[in-house]
Amino acid sequence: MKSRWLITEMLLMLAVLVGCDRAEKDAEPATPQEMYARVRELIKPNAEHEASDSAEALKWLRRAAEEGHLQAQTDLGGLYYEGGRGVKQDGKEALKWFTMAADQGSKEALVYMGLIHRRGLGVPRDELKARAYWKEAAEAGIAEAQYYMGAFTTATGDLNAAKQAEWLRKAVQSGNPAVAAKAASSLGYIYALGKGGGIRRDMKESARWYAIAARGGDMRAQLVYGIMLLQGEDVPKDAENGMRYIRLAAGQDYPQAIELLIDLLRNGPEAEKNESEASAWAEHLEKLRAKDVVPSAPQGTLHH
Repeated sequence: MKSRWLITEMLLMLAVLVGCDRAEKDAEPATPQEMYARVRELIKPNAEHEASDSAEALKWLRRAAEEGHLQAQTDLGGLYYEGGRGVKQDGKEALKWFTMAADQGSKEALVYMGLIHRRGLGVPRDELKARAYWKEAAEAGIAEAQYYMGAFTTATGDLNAAKQAEWLRKAVQSGNPAVAAKAASSLGYIYALGKGGGIRRDMKESARWYAIAARGGDMRAQLVYGIMLLQGEDVPKDAENGMRYIRLAAGQDYPQAIELLIDLLRNGPEAEKNESEASAWAEHLEKLRAKDVVPSAPQGTLHH
């Protein structure tokens, strides 16, 4: 009898605890921090929610942002910048929330404010204003802003190449792998072009930066460095590694890399042996074109 009573008591206690836990979850968040915590819970699939509740999450994200929650303001700005999760892309609305976040000291928000003005997304296109936002963020050590400063000045030609390279080197040294790879690729392009203003054409230096970018995963650098290795003009010839890098770029659905890879496979010394691989890549490329999947560089970056 005693053991049955103990089990009954334990079950009752468990029911109370579960009820309290559910009551806490169902309770309306009262502070911006609680509102943002509710957002994170709603967008995370779990045992009780097979799919995230985007509509409810958006409601609490907006409430938290309105109450001054910095990360909520940044996230809401990002949603309007990109569009999705039930939100239509809206540059003006994105700019509003990013401005609020920037007013609270967010330097990351300045990066997006620059992109909005660079693209003319819901506002007049203004490259000088974009650069001003990026410069403030770049000087605060934000790697993406440092990268955009280097790439942006390349696009507009308003600063000399040496200053561009200085910003890009800072981005490479930032410790942010994705940004570092893009910046190294841009440096490779600057040295390959030889833009003057303190930067002479130097293909060995170009190859060095492209190699860094290729190892970091930048698909354009993988394609360019792969070609360099195949040609063996500015770097020691290495056909095996050249093909490896071109395959890596193709594996990121980079159409130019896929096209070149198909051509190399079908016109190389082992064309018959490589035909099945070439056909597979050709089929993949057709599927990409049918879906209109063409990777694009972020706004303000170098196109090479």
